[in-house]
Amino acid sequence: MSSATSTKESFSVGHLFVLLALMAATVAVVMSRPATPESLILISLTIGAAGFAAVCFYRVLAPLVAPHTDLEQEPLSEPLRADLEREKALTLRSIKELEFDRAMGKLSQRDFDQMAGRLRARAIGIMKQLDAGATNYRAQVEKDLAARLGSKAGSQNRALKVAAAPAPVACACGTSNDHDARFCKSCGTELVRA
Repeated sequence: MSSATSTKESFSVGHLFVLLALMAATVAVVMSRPATPESLILISLTIGAAGFAAVCFYRVLAPLVAPHTDLEQEPLSEPLRADLEREKALTLRSIKELEFDRAMGKLSQRDFDQMAGRLRARAIGIMKQLDAGATNYRAQVEKDLAARLGSKAGSQNRALKVAAAPAPVACACGTSNDHDARFCKSCGTELVRA
């Protein structure tokens, strides 16, 4: 990666506000008439605080203006990923137990539909959150793998692994799910194996 590319990726909006605050503080110090050290320090601190307030204001308003874009999407941390995986497993287990209770006659169809709908919506939300956090992991893993194995050996190994990977399971709604998925990550219906 070139230095220009890494500089472009590391420059954020926060850096822009800090740079603008520093430039404004410099201009204010140069243009101030009473050049006592106390007044210069006070002017610099005031403009620095204004720059910090501008960064905070931007961070609050940016998601409201563009909710479809993630400002700084980072991969899920390992503890959070483990918690989400555990919650997903518990939710799917609850759906199974609910289906068993309905089959045993312990639940009416109306109650089953209501509870199963809530549990499926919860499971879908958790799966989407896990999938959203996994996109950055895949890119990072592929980058690390290519760096470790080299470009030629990495491309041969990836081609072998892709060929050996099981095919994704398609749902009736058209969503492609993981090969080991039991429920569709889009609509929540149970997947039927061929």
